[in-house]
Amino acid sequence: MSKILIVGNPNVGKSTLFNSLTKSTEHTGNFHGVTVDKKSKKIKVNNEEFELVDLPGLYSLNTFSYEEEIAKKDIVLNTHSALVLVDANSIRKNLYLCLEMSELKLDYKILINNYKYFEKKKNKLKLEKLKLINPNIEIINAKKIEINENLFKFTKNQTNLPYLNKYLNKIREKFDLDDETIVKALNGIFDYLTDEEINFIKNLNEDLIADRYKFIDEILKNDLEQNKNFIYGLSPLDKFILNPIFLLIFTLGIFFLSVYTIFFLIGPILTDFLNLCLNKFFINPFLNVLYSTCENVWLIEFFKGGIFSSFSTILGFLPSICLMYIFLTVLEDSGLISRLAYALDDMFTSFGLNGKAVYIMLMGLGCNTMATMLSRNMTNKELKTKTAMLNPYVTCMARLPVLVVIASAFFGLYSYLVVAGLYLIGIIIMFVVALILNKTIMKTEDNYFLLEFPPLRGIDVKHVLIETKKNSIELVKRIFTIVLFVGVIVWITLHTTFKFQYTEKVDESILFSFANLISFIFAPIGLNNAGVVCALIVGVLAKELIISTFSIANNVTSTSLLVSSLTSTFSVVHFSFPSAVSFLVFSLLYCPCVSNLAVLKKETDTFTMWLCVVSQFTIAYMLSFFAFQSLSRGVSFAIISLIVIFLIIFSLVLTLKRIKSRKIKCLFCDKCSKKN
Repeated sequence: MSKILIVGNPNVGKSTLFNSLTKSTEHTGNFHGVTVDKKSKKIKVNNEEFELVDLPGLYSLNTFSYEEEIAKKDIVLNTHSALVLVDANSIRKNLYLCLEMSELKLDYKILINNYKYFEKKKNKLKLEKLKLINPNIEIINAKKIEINENLFKFTKNQTNLPYLNKYLNKIREKFDLDDETIVKALNGIFDYLTDEEINFIKNLNEDLIADRYKFIDEILKNDLEQNKNFIYGLSPLDKFILNPIFLLIFTLGIFFLSVYTIFFLIGPILTDFLNLCLNKFFINPFLNVLYSTCENVWLIEFFKGGIFSSFSTILGFLPSICLMYIFLTVLEDSGLISRLAYALDDMFTSFGLNGKAVYIMLMGLGCNTMATMLSRNMTNKELKTKTAMLNPYVTCMARLPVLVVIASAFFGLYSYLVVAGLYLIGIIIMFVVALILNKTIMKTEDNYFLLEFPPLRGIDVKHVLIETKKNSIELVKRIFTIVLFVGVIVWITLHTTFKFQYTEKVDESILFSFANLISFIFAPIGLNNAGVVCALIVGVLAKELIISTFSIANNVTSTSLLVSSLTSTFSVVHFSFPSAVSFLVFSLLYCPCVSNLAVLKKETDTFTMWLCVVSQFTIAYMLSFFAFQSLSRGVSFAIISLIVIFLIIFSLVLTLKRIKSRKIKCLFCDKCSKKN
């Protein structure tokens, strides 16, 4: 079985080509760096099996970021053939990678994509001189390409590149190295070389880059006829769109308008309709059969409260979340996110971030875990760590139903303004934390941002529906696995005593007793209700579990019933107005979910993960404390209390620092001591 690599610069259509050839639905987007890890799939062509591998984008074999290194490792193995995708609109820049692969005598074929758009802008391209770089070259449409025998046929690459001899001679004069080793070193592969040899070769890079582009320009001088006014990606609308203030207001405006329309206008209707259908056609008929055939109270209540309450309230939000995914996909595919990243780069740089972080934060609106994974293609380690740490401050889709339910219960007509305000609070805190990190322990240097600027595009309805379908299926899987599984455990522990007997009195249960035991921690922020503490604990696993835990505790099977139950003091889980506000703030910020923490640890380190947990919990606690105490006892009391708490924490930190700096002899043995 032959392995075929799909290689190219970011945002040239590699994943689109992979999807077309393998009939897959991998994520594609109108932004560079969407693919952060390689993907593979086997296909058959005339009874011959091939493994296609979609690699992350890279500009050169002299790599800088994590995802470029992934691609480079597979490319330079020299055992696989490659399809190198080149965008006709950025051909000069894209051919640089092709030239490096020709220097290494790798077997590859050049596929020129996006030629229709290129021609539409009155540009022309011949393939005569281009064959000096590689004779295997053809024009394709990555979206509609047909698999054929010739596509996977590669002739041995014997391209002769005249400029290369100058560097071979220079290096041979100084070191006893063979040509293959020298060419590899010129392309960033320094196996078995000494530091002196590496430094000498690296010093030739600037001249080599210039010579490579000079060679490309000589070729394109005859083959490329380009419209002088053509700038790829730039449209007449960009004169208005690229104004940072206008673009920020416009993007936030359409985002909050979408949230309002989807979750507060259309959403409640869709949620009630879905809950009605679930109850009428599934839950009630099933329970009626159970009532008539079973006398076991535990089993009946298990299905009613443990199974149906676990997922029905979350499932009710499925239509709204699907619509939100459609909006985010349209935002990405249109090219608006790329423009937002470009326009806000200067502003983000002042906080120690850059334009790439804009894209990652916007992806965090869908899922913080996936957005954290995207941070791996940051070129700067401190920048990557900060972006991954700050991403959880962006309110993800899993937290949105929690905010909507609590806000609807206590704020009525003003609930949307509360949810919008909470989103903004999260963003403001993110910037404050970013500034503190940048001024203290995580200063960012070499904070450059390289952006592949894409054109504004119309909506590809098919792609939008495919992406929405994928995200919706993942959500349903999550509901029927994690939410349902944990929901069942929550119900059992809420209806089982320490003697392992079933009880209808929740306050006698195992989970309730444990929650009561630690509820004193949350008393200063008004969240010492044991049911609320239970929800916060399981919410660390997945934020959707907060809503399902409320539903189980209050024994309700629809969103509307849950909303009304939260204001009733007769319910197991209920809030006063101050405690509801405190809960909104705390649940917004208190801790990323377990999956996000696992990815954060993998992409950074254990210290960063725990720093994220402790800092977010502390910030959430202090802001919730201020909100609750202000509404309960007045703003003055809340401010004074916060100052006292801050002084205590500051004193403890100073004390610990002084103790650490002293030489303290261990009380139990002479060997143990802390050194200066």
